[in-house]
Amino acid sequence: MSHPADDRDPGSGRLSPLALSARFAFFYGGLFLTIGIYLPYIPLWLEARGFSDEAIGLVLAIPAWLRIVTTPAIALLADRSGRRRLTILVLALATPLCLISLEFAVGLALIVVLHSLAGLLHQPQMPLIEGLAVRAAERHGFAYSRARLWGSLAFVVANLGGGLAIGRFGPDWVLHLATLGALLTAAAAWLLPPEIEPALVRSSGLAGGRPLALLRRADFLLLLLAGLLIQGSHAVYYAYSALDWSRAGLDGTLIGALWALGVLAEVVLFWFGKSLIGRFGPLALLAVGGLAGVVRWPLTALTADPLLLAPLQLLHALSFGAAHLGALTWLGRNVPDAQAGTAQALYATAVGSLGVGSLMFAAGWLYGSFGAGAYFAMALTSLLGTVVALLVMQQTIKRARAAETP
Repeated sequence: MSHPADDRDPGSGRLSPLALSARFAFFYGGLFLTIGIYLPYIPLWLEARGFSDEAIGLVLAIPAWLRIVTTPAIALLADRSGRRRLTILVLALATPLCLISLEFAVGLALIVVLHSLAGLLHQPQMPLIEGLAVRAAERHGFAYSRARLWGSLAFVVANLGGGLAIGRFGPDWVLHLATLGALLTAAAAWLLPPEIEPALVRSSGLAGGRPLALLRRADFLLLLLAGLLIQGSHAVYYAYSALDWSRAGLDGTLIGALWALGVLAEVVLFWFGKSLIGRFGPLALLAVGGLAGVVRWPLTALTADPLLLAPLQLLHALSFGAAHLGALTWLGRNVPDAQAGTAQALYATAVGSLGVGSLMFAAGWLYGSFGAGAYFAMALTSLLGTVVALLVMQQTIKRARAAETP
């Protein structure tokens, strides 16, 4: 009998479950290391290049808008070709090339092009690897959550280490460290074994899931809108918190620690997520996430004191974590298996591109005009999302009753 820590199972020549989990963990680590540097600190790099708040918002928003088309298209091509692993590898190899080129770019137009291209290559790797990891875990018997956890931990390390490095060596280190993360992701993509793919190709529902049928469902459309508003309310935080806190006198190390605190709170919530879903239900968590934003954003607007910001950052467990967990669980329970891939792709596009992307562009104007007061608009957005979440609850109950009626 083979030991579970053996790298390959005797006879089959395939990787053991533990080794497979480690390969995915390595990939998640590289992917989130890049995100953890880029997401909070790229505005500092852009500001150091002399761009205005409005220009920074434009640079950040354009790739999010483009991903409305490109991410579903890339995922669809990967599904139809049956080569998700190869698609991930190509995207992962091309991403650091764009980031290296961006280090030498001059002028708004070229920076927009290269920044957008890097985002369009990097972002689709997340839904593609999620699909592979979930199905590989089911087929080969390892815990998906334990592999995914390394992504969150890498994000925290990036927040803390990135803040320390940027505070000491300057904003140029944003791209240096992001490029390192992208190179690690490419190495991890190269190590993904062929055996992770066949089960996914046979079970994929994206190509045959009849997406138009989903778009005729009121509860599904409302769920998309609720997620768009609640997650989109983080736009000012994602784009301008590091910049705002830096201008208020906080150093890079402290800013990184505040970001890391929010992610750690999110990790703790996910650890207890199954019991929370069982006790309260997915839509209650979604609504609680919206209410947390109603509390979090106005208070964030009113202070730059790290002692007061720290407890507010703990609310990230609810404003992001609870809302995310609630929405994805609802999709898993209320969308047929044949449409599951399509539903996840539509939700990711609605939240990431239409929600965060569009509101991030508006955040540029809001922050440029009102500074930290822009958070008040995000509180209103989160409140609207909470109302829509309650409407989803109503529609879900109505749909369930209709299904029970003979």
